[in-house]
Amino acid sequence: MVTLSLILPRQQAVFASVLTPYFHEVSPAAKIDPVKRAEQMLNRRDVTAFWIHQGAARIGFALVLNLPDDRRELSEFWITPQSRRQGLGQAAASLILQEFPGRWRMGISKHSPQAAAFWGTCLSLTPGLSDLKTGAPFTEHQTKSYTFDIAGPEHA
Repeated sequence: MVTLSLILPRQQAVFASVLTPYFHEVSPAAKIDPVKRAEQMLNRRDVTAFWIHQGAARIGFALVLNLPDDRRELSEFWITPQSRRQGLGQAAASLILQEFPGRWRMGISKHSPQAAAFWGTCLSLTPGLSDLKTGAPFTEHQTKSYTFDIAGPEHA
């Protein structure tokens, strides 16, 4: 069973240690300091940070950027390599997206072909998802983007 919990600012050091392999995978050439990035993300009012758990084990994380006009961006999402290809990422993504009904966007890393395949399948299986569009990347580190709507629980 997959569950979510908030990443608290006091967990910054642990979060930074998880960001190191994440950044190595999704943006290996970028000069990103995981300690500074963890501090930035956990202290921003417009970011909701989640740990992803399977039982008692922490298997990943997700960062949701809360944009104006009640829109959201899934800015970071990662499942540890040993926890992949078991349906856990799909379950976690569905939980996160359904936590915030409304308009969403996300960019797909150009350094992670697995991410492109995962999100193409994942979004097609997400309950309550509609108006899915593929677009241009938001940054030079991305290959494309998605925008979509998530219905509230009463409409899913």
